[in-house]
Amino acid sequence: MFKGQISLITSLEITLISMLVVFVILAILAFVLSLFKYIPTEKVIKEIKKTKAPADVPKKVERERFDPSKITSEEMKVAMMVACIEAAGEDKNANVRVVGIKELN
Repeated sequence: MFKGQISLITSLEITLISMLVVFVILAILAFVLSLFKYIPTEKVIKEIKKTKAPADVPKKVERERFDPSKITSEEMKVAMMVACIEAAGEDKNANVRVVGIKELN
């Protein structure tokens, strides 16, 4: 296959030179990438206008807090539990809060 034998020294020289070329190219790439932080980016300046809120804006309406102890119907309790189970899914650390429950006809 080869006309002449390649000695161990020659193969080590080829290996070392090849590895040196790869590491030099990697060092050059690292240097070029480190220069990217000095390229300026476009800065969007947003001016915040200070205006007073109009007096006719309605305030947030406070709703009555839902109290599960007020539910007397057994069907409604079962519906609430099923809704909680369905909302939690298979997540063991699910944090589900019932906000309200009402019967639909």
